[in-house]
Amino acid sequence: MLELLQESDAIYRHEGKFDQSVLTVTYAVNRIEHEARVRCGLREIRDEFLLAALLSAPEDRLGPVSPRFERVLRKVDSAHLAAVLEDPEGGLWAQRRAQPAVDVRSIEITSTSLKRGCSVAHRWAGYGPRTITTSASVSTFELTEASHYGIGLQMPDGECVMMPAAYVPQRWSSARWRFAELVYGQFRDLDD
Repeated sequence: MLELLQESDAIYRHEGKFDQSVLTVTYAVNRIEHEARVRCGLREIRDEFLLAALLSAPEDRLGPVSPRFERVLRKVDSAHLAAVLEDPEGGLWAQRRAQPAVDVRSIEITSTSLKRGCSVAHRWAGYGPRTITTSASVSTFELTEASHYGIGLQMPDGECVMMPAAYVPQRWSSARWRFAELVYGQFRDLDD
């Protein structure tokens, strides 16, 4: 179920399955990108190699394409993703047009124990702040370990035992963009 948390900023939250993990994700939708994709009939971009190629292309000007990404960018069917030009002297130039359609604000994991929840949360380090919801008793060691890794803890009634560490992304990676695209795909499925 798609839940609109805040109309003004288009903040949504829903539960979904992402790479074999059931997560509840809170995210902001980039309305400009979303509307452009709807107009073009473009949905989520799942190919991480294509996302890496798009990340290598500048947003504000044409730039040379690494030979590594030439093959995938030559196949780009949509002008919405990138402007791609063949250099008469050889090589390829591109300018990225596609942007991430969502910005992940938080990732929540519901688990039967903090230990199991942490093993899932570790897979999502670098994608957003992570919080585990569990009703199981928690040892001091488990709480210390979760705190060390920046994982928050809350009870099923919503009581926050420990806030997740502030999330400051170091860089936008193709893996992080792919996760945002998976969230966007589910948003589109739920929004229809």
